[in-house]
Amino acid sequence: MQIEVIRSRRKTVGIQIIPPGRIVVRAPLALPQTEIQRILDSKRAWIEKHLASVRQRETEKETAGKLSWDEVEELGNRAVKELPPRLRELAKQVGVTYGRVTVRNQKTRWGSCSAQGNLNFNCLLMLCPRQVADYVMVHELCHRKELNHSPRFWAEVERVMPDYRDARNWLKEHGPALIARLPNG
Repeated sequence: MQIEVIRSRRKTVGIQIIPPGRIVVRAPLALPQTEIQRILDSKRAWIEKHLASVRQRETEKETAGKLSWDEVEELGNRAVKELPPRLRELAKQVGVTYGRVTVRNQKTRWGSCSAQGNLNFNCLLMLCPRQVADYVMVHELCHRKELNHSPRFWAEVERVMPDYRDARNWLKEHGPALIARLPNG
């Protein structure tokens, strides 16, 4: 394993896996190298698990293939038809109303909620499992109550969708490969 150690005035050790598989250790200035090695040895299973996950995502990005603009348009059309009825059901569960709903092909977001209550969703949600699309919609609807990511916000998300962490983790793991499929330009 190739490991880069960055020392700073921090008080704790942090380990980061950076695609395509670099390991970065951030450590206090005075921490001996032997202690860093001991920590790395104790975290070996975690490091190997996350390295495998990062490498799998990189492979998925390479092998998935780009969507054509026609395919993106078709996903958008499907999303415009399929998301609003489900959004209405979920809004009732959350106990909120919302304004305009827009579907886009975004490279950085799965959804957003404006202060005016307008909602935007990524057309790539149509390539996600339903639970994941539901999570994104619940997440944005909960912003109608809390326009932040405070503990109250997450408590509201969990109230409506107790297993939201599974969907959130799926999105973290597979989302970058889906977004990489969007055509350039």
